[in-house]
Amino acid sequence: MRPPRKAFILAAGLGTRLRPLTLETPKPMLPLWGEPMLARTLAMLARWGVEQVLVNLHHAPGPIVRYLATQPFPQLRLTAVFEPEILGTGGAIRNARWFVDEPFWLLNADVVADVDPAPLLRAWQNQKPLAACWLTADAGPKTVRCENGIIRDFHDPAPDHATFCGLQLLDPRIRPFIAPAGFDTLIAAYRRAQAQGHRIAGVFVPGSFWADIGTPAQYVQAHRDTARRLGHAGERFTLPAAAVLTPREQALLVKSFLPLPISPRRSPASDIGRRTSDFGPRTSGPLPPVSCPLSPVSCPLSPVEVLPPRGSNRDFFRLPLAANNCTDVYKQLSRPLILIRWSPERADNRFYARHTRFLAALGVPVPRLLLDAPRDRFLAIEDLGSDTLETRLPHLKPTEIRKIYRRLLAVALRLHRAGLPAARRARLTLMPGFDAKLFAWEHEYFIDHVLRARLRLPEKQIAAVATELATVAAALSASPQGLIHRDFQSSNVMFRGAAPVLIDYQGMRRGPVAYDLASLLCDPYADLPAALQQVLLRHYAARHPQGAAVAAAFPAAAIQRLGQALGAYAVLSQKPGMESFARHIPTAARQLLRALRALPLPALAAVARRLAQSPP
Repeated sequence: MRPPRKAFILAAGLGTRLRPLTLETPKPMLPLWGEPMLARTLAMLARWGVEQVLVNLHHAPGPIVRYLATQPFPQLRLTAVFEPEILGTGGAIRNARWFVDEPFWLLNADVVADVDPAPLLRAWQNQKPLAACWLTADAGPKTVRCENGIIRDFHDPAPDHATFCGLQLLDPRIRPFIAPAGFDTLIAAYRRAQAQGHRIAGVFVPGSFWADIGTPAQYVQAHRDTARRLGHAGERFTLPAAAVLTPREQALLVKSFLPLPISPRRSPASDIGRRTSDFGPRTSGPLPPVSCPLSPVSCPLSPVEVLPPRGSNRDFFRLPLAANNCTDVYKQLSRPLILIRWSPERADNRFYARHTRFLAALGVPVPRLLLDAPRDRFLAIEDLGSDTLETRLPHLKPTEIRKIYRRLLAVALRLHRAGLPAARRARLTLMPGFDAKLFAWEHEYFIDHVLRARLRLPEKQIAAVATELATVAAALSASPQGLIHRDFQSSNVMFRGAAPVLIDYQGMRRGPVAYDLASLLCDPYADLPAALQQVLLRHYAARHPQGAAVAAAFPAAAIQRLGQALGAYAVLSQKPGMESFARHIPTAARQLLRALRALPLPALAAVARRLAQSPP
C-alpha cells in the first residue's frame, strides 16, 4: 500500500508527572540529547513519507507553536489545533475530523521511538484492520493481550503480555465509535468497535526501541537507553535538577549546604508553599521547608550533569556551580559536588560512607565526604573533576607514569599492612573475604558470561578450564593476605592536584594482596608494558615483609583478576549505554596470556588466544 500521507501527533497532555519541568515547557519540547522530542518525531514522520502533520495543543502551547512556525521540516505541511479543554485521544480525533479523512498515523508526542513502519504497513495490507497498533514485549506495563496478531484486550493484568507504544495506523472508520461530545479515549473507542466485530491488529517490530517519558526518572533513563542509537554512547548529558533529583534529595542538599535562614527578600511562605521550584514542593519531617522563591521563568532550573553509568548500581551526578543560574540557592553551595544515588541491590554500596571515613583516618587518600543520607541512599562528595589515571595515561611520559604508580603502590602497602588491624579495632563491617566460595564465584562468573554466553564453548572444554582455575584459587589462598581494595584499577584512581585519590573502595575486604597488585598492574584500561609491570612488582615486593611470596603469587592473581574482569566486560557491554566495555576484552585477553606464560594453563590459554584475536 502507499504510505499514509497524514499523521496526527497528540501533544495536548498536561505533563503533570514531569513537573516542575513542564510548568513552562510542554513535554514534547523537552530535549533528548539536545533536540526536542517533537523534532525527533517529525523527522521520523518525514522519513516515512508523511506530507501533512496535525499537532493538537493544550498546556503551554507557546513553545510548540513557535517551533512549528520556524517550519523545521519544509517537506511537511504542519498544522496545530488548540483544545481549550482536553478532549482525550478519542475526542482529539473527533475534533480533527476535517483532517482524518484517510488512513493516518496517530502517535503520542511524549515517547521516544525508533521503529521501522514496514511491519505495520504489512499488517494493514494483509489484515485490513480498523487499526494497526505497535506493541513491544520489552518494556512498559505489558497489559495488552494479543493473540495471532489481533489485540483481544488492552487492559489485561495477566503477566507476559505486551505494551501498546502509542503509535498506530488508523482508519477514519473509527469515528462512529468515538463519543459524540466531551472527553473520550481511543482505547474506549477500540473496545466499542471490537464489540461490533472490528479487528485491531497488534504488531511487534523486531529491533525497534520504545520509551515512555512520563516521569523524571524515565526521562533520564531514556537518554541512557538511546545513547548508542543516537550516537552518544558513553557521553554525559546535562538536565535540569528537577529531572534528576527528587524533591527529598534537593531538600537534603539545602539542609546540608544552606544553613542560613531564608532572606527577607524571599517570597512569603504562602507563596513558596504553592510553587514548584528548583527544590520541589515543601518537605515535611526533619528537613526544613526550603524552596526557591522565583518562578521557573526568572530562575531556570539548575543544571545537573548526568555522568556515564558504571557497573555498581549507582547513579552519579555533577552539580557544576559555575553553571547555576539561581543565585539565591545553588550559588550559596560551598563547593562543587558529585552526587551519588546508590541502590541496595549491591550490598557493598551501603558501606561507601563508613569506608570513606575509615580510609581517610588510615591515611589512604579518598574523596572528602560532604553529605551522607543513608536512609535516602544519597551521598555527596567533593568534585575531583573528570580526570582519572586511565584518561591521563596516554598523555604522560614514562617517568611520570612510574612516579604515579610508585605513589599508588605506597598507598597499597599502607592499606595492605595496616588495614586489617585497623579494621578490627574499628569493628568495620566488610564484604565477605576471599575464600574458596568467592574464588569459585569469580570462576563461574567468567565461565557463564565468557565461555558459555560469549564463546559458546562445549562443556568438555569448559570443564578443563574450570579444573585449571581451581589450582589458581589454591595458590592465592596460600599467599599473603591483607585488606584489599578489590577493584584497584586506573579508572578508580582520580587526582586532587597531582596526588592520586582512590574511589570505588566500598567492596574492600580481606584477601590476597597480590590480587590488588594484579588489578593495578595488569589493568586492561592501562595496558602497561610487561617490563614496567615487573619493575613495579619488584618495587612493591622489596617493601613488603613477605614480598617474595607476594611476587610468587602475582601470576595466579593476574589470572584470577583478569578472568573476573573479562566476565564483567561481557556483562556490562550488554547493558544500554555501556556497550563500549566490549572493546576492553581483547586487551584483557592479551594481559591474561602474559600471565599464563609465567603460570602455564593450556586450556585457559586457548580461550585467551581466541578472545585476544576476536573483535570486541
